[in-house]
Amino acid sequence: MKKICMDLGATNIKVALFDETDGKLVVGKVSEVPTDADKGKQGIIAALKRATELHLDSDVSEVAMSSAGNIDSEAKTITYATDNLPGMTGFDYGKFFAENYGLNVTVLNDAHAALLAEVYYGAAANYTDKRVAMLTLGSGVGGGYAVCGHIVADKQNDYARFGHICLVDGGLQCTCGKHGCAEMYLSGRAIHRDVDAVGLGNDLFSRYMLDDKQAAEYVDKFCDRLNLLLSKVNAVCPFDVCVIGGGVADWMGNAFDKISAKLHYNTLRATLGNAAGVYGAYVFGKTGLEEKL
Repeated sequence: MKKICMDLGATNIKVALFDETDGKLVVGKVSEVPTDADKGKQGIIAALKRATELHLDSDVSEVAMSSAGNIDSEAKTITYATDNLPGMTGFDYGKFFAENYGLNVTVLNDAHAALLAEVYYGAAANYTDKRVAMLTLGSGVGGGYAVCGHIVADKQNDYARFGHICLVDGGLQCTCGKHGCAEMYLSGRAIHRDVDAVGLGNDLFSRYMLDDKQAAEYVDKFCDRLNLLLSKVNAVCPFDVCVIGGGVADWMGNAFDKISAKLHYNTLRATLGNAAGVYGAYVFGKTGLEEKL
């Protein structure tokens, strides 16, 4: 059985073919297709079609989706999307794949997918019977929480939307409409906004490893904010370990361990990189390991 597994984010769509023929899992190359979010909803839908059709053939049985936005997995819809995915609030993945390709689809939030991937295939594989949180520091800031290998997302923990926990009272306005969200200070976009303004740019973490004073001052500030977020996450979702992933974790490179030592909580770097979303989509599609909301 072949399954198209995709991860739709604000910047690109990752896609790979997962083949379970003969009881063995074979994972194809993870490809990337630009999301074209700057072209609005129709641009995103066109990109989704291009990504799907990279692996479409008669042997494909279904699609497994990981998607940015607030997701209703039962209804297979995006219940809310920020301006990072313009016009996508209310988008029905189930209807889209049924009408265009005659295929069934499973859908979950991209940060939850990344967490499932790391618990079952990655950094947190030794914590499947523990409490695991995840922060995905990418274009935005995603969150996930799992207990004994199952995603726990409910009103009590605000569906693990850790990126929209307030870090700065009256701070910068987020795309969600609130002010001071973690996403406005810890995402890749936020870091680039800050460091580009002072001339650090892409060299931030390499200069930090060389004990550059300006880079060290910024990273110390970043760690203070990250510690604050971790403390607020732990208050609503007590964890034994927090996996940190996304483009920012990759950008840190060798600096990750030095930064991790400054944090007040047990943290691990995600190991699956850009493939985490597609692996998590596969796990959810195969097992449905998510609590009903």
